[in-house]
Amino acid sequence: MLSNARFRARRDGLPCTITEEDIEIPTHCPVLGRRLTLFEGRQGGSDDSPSLDKVIPELGYIPGNVLVVSQKANRLKNQLSTTQLIAFARLYADAERTMRETYGQSS
Repeated sequence: MLSNARFRARRDGLPCTITEEDIEIPTHCPVLGRRLTLFEGRQGGSDDSPSLDKVIPELGYIPGNVLVVSQKANRLKNQLSTTQLIAFARLYADAERTMRETYGQSS
């Protein structure tokens, strides 16, 4: 996950200062509640594979600005049920508020 984030950051001209210690992989997706499954060595993974997402994309991969969610949650943000969308919005709103308070950016 970290090497892919570093690649994307270089490609997109974004900072990437996170380390392995900054990436906490939960047992379940915090958005969809599904168990996260690691597929070591399998490229692409599955809907339930952990995926690193930036809370505020333009800040890049910096400590506190990344969340681990399922690939499905990360990829299908526009195809969620109302209940799932509310859970998604609450998680990201809280994380974004924390980042904006930390970095002094207004909404």
